Amino acid sequence: MKSVFDYFIGLYKDNRQITLLTWCYSVTTIVFVVLAGIIALVNQPLGVGVLIVPLVSVVALCMNVVFWALIHLAVDTFTKKNKKTKKSTSKTASKSKK
Repeated sequence: MKSVFDYFIGLYKDNRQITLLTWCYSVTTIVFVVLAGIIALVNQPLGVGVLIVPLVSVVALCMNVVFWALIHLAVDTFTKKNKKTKKSTSKTASKSKK
């Protein structure tokens, strides 16, 4: 049976960094929500203060996902334009040779 660490190593080797990033933020959020709940049983203001960490984690995850999508969109658009210009350049070069 594979362990959790083997799963994360597999994600890293498969270049699935966004999935790995999502899992890390999710684990951080869950751990700190549980920790804040336990702390709130003893000291309510401190427990509410600890809830800031998962809130920041969720906001950071959302920002990372949006930026990741924008970067991939830009890279895909750029590579498609380069392929089109290379094809048109090669077609004109082959026509000029004839």
